[in-house]
Amino acid sequence: MDVTMPIENVVVRPMTSSDLMNALSMTQALHWPHTYQDWDQIVSLGPSLVMEIDGDMIGTACLVPQGDYASVGLIVISDQYQGHGLGRRIMHDIMDCAATDSYFYLTATEMGKPLYKKLGFVEYNVIEQYQNTVSSKDITLVQPIANADIRTYQTKDYDRLHSLINAATGMDRKAILDLMLRVSSHTLVVSDDGEITGFAMYRPFGRGFSIGPVIADCTQNALALISSLLKNADGEFVRLDIINQYPETGKMLTEWGLAKVDTVSQMVKGKVPEVNGHFKQFGLVTQAIG
Repeated sequence: MDVTMPIENVVVRPMTSSDLMNALSMTQALHWPHTYQDWDQIVSLGPSLVMEIDGDMIGTACLVPQGDYASVGLIVISDQYQGHGLGRRIMHDIMDCAATDSYFYLTATEMGKPLYKKLGFVEYNVIEQYQNTVSSKDITLVQPIANADIRTYQTKDYDRLHSLINAATGMDRKAILDLMLRVSSHTLVVSDDGEITGFAMYRPFGRGFSIGPVIADCTQNALALISSLLKNADGEFVRLDIINQYPETGKMLTEWGLAKVDTVSQMVKGKVPEVNGHFKQFGLVTQAIG
């Protein structure tokens, strides 16, 4: 479709709750898995924008502030309006919504990477997406390291989880943690002689459920958390977005019957987040949030 588009007809404005159904329709057209609830959750975490032409939504963008950083996600421009510089425009507009000294990061498909590189983003992680309907008989429980056990999250654990998620990402993720604890149906922690050294969450997302974030001090404990959640997910469609620098995680997910369906790039504009090397993020919250 050939579109002639006078720039004065393009309007970018804040997204409101009344825009969510149209935003959902845009991601559904791309075959992205997000539900209305998924959209509502990310919009609750920070500013989001709508791009319109003559009152019709043709683009979206979301921003999630996280201390010195802000994640940019759900950047969508309708197919018929591609190639007119609108992706670049809405990226500048959504980044202008952040604090002036923020660093930015995002998850980029191969199609999106050229634009983000032009805007100054560089790749610093590779993310692999795994998903499938779980068969519990295929899940072999991994035991945590010696002296550690796995138990259900208790409210007294909150401050420790906040400390761990910040240490493992190099960002302030209190608002994200609060949201995830509200929406998660099951949160597990690794307790090592009474000290929590990892946690993972299981919650509704997309076509079914998602496991993430996954934070732990070692791969064995991360796999212990993931296997415990998968063991109780028989018959459910489950997705994980994992950081591929820990290859044993992907290897085990494959053995448990989850298929790798996509590989994307995590990119940053500014300095790469400085994380506490003792704790690692093995699984993302979502690709849009990180």
